[in-house]
Order: sequence, then C-alpha cells, then structure tokens
Amino acid sequence: MKTSEKSLHSIETVRLLTLLATGVGIRLINIAQPYVDAWSWKNGTNGMIAENFYRNGFNIFYPQINWAGPAPGFIGTEFPIVPFIAASLYVPFGVQDWIGRAIAVASFALSQIFLYFLVKEYSGERRACLATAIYALAPLGIFAGRTFIPDTLSVAFSLMALYFFRRWLERPHSFVLFLFASLATALASMVKLPAILIGVPLLYMAWENYGTLLLRRRDIWAFAAISLILPIAWYSHSWIVSASYFPHQHAAETPELVDLHGYEVILQRIAVSNLTPVVTAGMLVGLFLPPLGTYRWTFHWWLAAVCFYIFIAGNLNLRHPWYQLPIVPVAAAFAGIAFAFTLDQVREITASKIIGRVAGVVLFVALGAFSFWYVKPLYFSWATPLWRAGNEVNRITPSNALVVFVDGGDASALYYARRKGWHALDASYWGNPKNSAQAISALEELRKQGASHLVFTRFTAWWLDIYKDFEKHLDTRYRRISQTNDYIIFDLSGAAPEA
Repeated sequence: MKTSEKSLHSIETVRLLTLLATGVGIRLINIAQPYVDAWSWKNGTNGMIAENFYRNGFNIFYPQINWAGPAPGFIGTEFPIVPFIAASLYVPFGVQDWIGRAIAVASFALSQIFLYFLVKEYSGERRACLATAIYALAPLGIFAGRTFIPDTLSVAFSLMALYFFRRWLERPHSFVLFLFASLATALASMVKLPAILIGVPLLYMAWENYGTLLLRRRDIWAFAAISLILPIAWYSHSWIVSASYFPHQHAAETPELVDLHGYEVILQRIAVSNLTPVVTAGMLVGLFLPPLGTYRWTFHWWLAAVCFYIFIAGNLNLRHPWYQLPIVPVAAAFAGIAFAFTLDQVREITASKIIGRVAGVVLFVALGAFSFWYVKPLYFSWATPLWRAGNEVNRITPSNALVVFVDGGDASALYYARRKGWHALDASYWGNPKNSAQAISALEELRKQGASHLVFTRFTAWWLDIYKDFEKHLDTRYRRISQTNDYIIFDLSGAAPEA
C-alpha cells in the first residue's frame, strides 16, 4: 500500500474511532443509575430475567420473572440473549445495574460501526461520517443506547444483516458472508420480532441483483430458510412456554391500529423528541435527494417497512417509544446525505471553505442542543420510591417471603426486592379494584397462596384514601412494619380474616 493510501486509511480510522468515542461517551453518562428512569419497568423486567438466569441456572430457553407468586414464573419472550449476556457478566462482577446498561452501549457501538460502512458503500466516506455523527446524537438513540432493553442489539443485527448481505451478493460463493448474513438476519428478529421487516430491504437488494432470476437461486432460498426457521423455532418454543406455565404471559403483544389522534402523537414524538427537528428536516430532504451507488434504494425500503409497522402496530408504538428505534439509523443516513448537500451548497454560494465549516458546526451545535433538551427529562429518577421500597423489602423480609406490590405493573420494585410475589392484588395487574370489597377479597386470596407482605409506594398510597374499608381491613388485621413518604409495607402474617 502506498504511503498516501496508508495515510488516508489512518485518517478514516481516526475519524471513525472519534465518532465511536463520542457516541459511547455520551451513553456512559450516569451509567450506574439504578433502573428508576423513564423506562424503569422495562429495565426492571430484563434485570429480573438476568438475575434469575444467574441465580437459577443459565437455561436461556426458560426466562423467569418474579410476579407469578410461588410459581417458577417462566414466560415467553423474544430470544433473551441480552439478559443472558448480563447474567454471564454477573459471574465476575456480581449483580450490577450498570452491566445491563453497558450491554446496550456496546450494542450501540456495534450498530454505529455498521451504519458507517453501509452509508460509506452508498454515499461515500464524508456522508458516512456525517450520518454516523447524527446517529450518535439522536435523542431516542441516546436513551435506548444506555437502557437495558434488546432493541439496540436488534438494530445492530439489522445493520449487520444489510451489510453482510450486500457483501454476499457481491461475492456469492463466500460461505462465511452467507453465514454471517443469515445469522444476523435471524438474530435481528429473534431478539426483537418486528425486526423481521428487515427482510423488505434485503428482498429489494436481491431483486436489484438478480431480477426475475431471483426465484431460481438456491442460495437465496437457503438464506431465507435460515433467516426464518430460527425465529420460527424460537417463537414457537416461547409460545409453548407461555401457554404451559403461570402467569401464561408472552412479551409479544398483539398489534392494533389506533385512531388518527394516536398516529398524530406518534409522528410528533418521532419528528420532535425522538429525532429532533434538525434530523427530521434532514431526513425529509435527504429522502428526495438522488441516491448514489448500487442498491441505492435500500434505506428507502427500510424506511417504508418501518412506517408500515408503525401503522399496523399503532398501539405498541403509542405506548412504547423504543419501538421506533429502527427509524433512527435510517433517519441518520438520509440526514447525513442532506447535511453534506447543504454544506456543499453553502460552500458553492459563499466560495469559502471556512464558512462551510462554520455552517457544519452550527448544524451540529443545534442538533446537540435539541438532543440535550429532549433526552434530559428521560433520565429523571421518577421511580426512586419503587427502588427504595424494593430495597427495604429486601432488607427486612426473609428471603422466601412472597410480596404483593401495588405498583401499577412496574417491575422495578419487585426486581430490587429480590423476592417473588405479585403485582397489585391479582396476577394480571391490568386494573384497579372496583371497590374495597373486591380489594379485600383479592388480598385474602393471595394470602391463602402464601403472600406475607403488602407494599404500597408513593404513587399507589391513594388506594388507602379511596378504598376506606380496605384500609380499615388492613389496619385492624395487619401491622405496618415500615412507612416513609415513599412506601408503606404491611406484614400480612397477622390473624386469619374472619369467615
């Protein structure tokens, strides 16, 4: 390799490492924060599954939760590779909240690398650098990239699938590329089922390469078989697990349409707080700029697939912002093209490289300011009362205690309690009692199943104001063993209720 080529390669490596360091560094901020932020319940659930792997044996086929009372609590989930990795890291480091977050950071770094090389293939190094920088600063990507959820890893696998599939199309006799592309595609949807839509841009790439001969190629059929059989096998198993074990729960929810207002809320969230107006504007401009290179419509097809999913699963996207995470790398790719185009136009008009660079700085300062503004509230430790309640239960109750948490379904309190038990006053936790009589009946039924303690947090103590007879029932039969502004804990080991 010539000296000039080595120099250019070294400069590119330095740029990519700088982008990686920036993106990772942002996500390491407050990395040791307990699971008390905006997505506390999702963190708590995955933390619970990881700890059960660690304490009960590393059987990845049977993830366990703690809200099934004395039952084992096996549930159906997406392929739990993220909690499994966390559990493996608990062996040398112990159970630490930062481990779950660190896995998300590592997943982001992996996705950033493959986004860079993908955009570079389509649009060149400069646009790849801009796209990767934008990807590092998108608010939704920042917060998801330090949250104990599988979505960031699923996005990384999706980008890997696109990259390796493209490479395999260029070198169809390479078994290694075929294997990497197949496994990355399969894992993307195994880790997060909606990622199966990555098949749309993959199908476009195959059609672009082979046209009508596509259906005759055995290697493409083999790729499709591996990419689909593994997810089908996993989700069939997970559905059997959910049907066989109480609480008969599966993480996959049924997609449903929502009303027009619901879609307006989703679109506003995506355009403003998830991406920032700067990235959204860049995406809309880049979307209509002439694409470059081979397979030039790949990101267009991926965007179309994501939009289709947002439409058919409006209920899930309305409730869970992380379901929109796949749109972040797509938006970054288009915005990188738009930023490059804009800066080129500024340079041409002003005939000044300095002004062009200043314009670039202004764009990224604006993006950074918007990103900080929208991501900061997500870090707020709103669930601290649940964290404190869980830790107090862990401190004062025996390890075999079965605890009822009136927590609105947030798993973080049960996670920090390190106890088995129930959400609210039944196993479903999908609603509040109609009256005191129903609350009393549900509580006493759980006592028969072994419930030994009842916990209210600051956010649910209103039960004792609304259900007056229920409060009277508790205070006349059971003892408040711990009470602060954050929680109230009852010992349910008092006398049995009257017949």
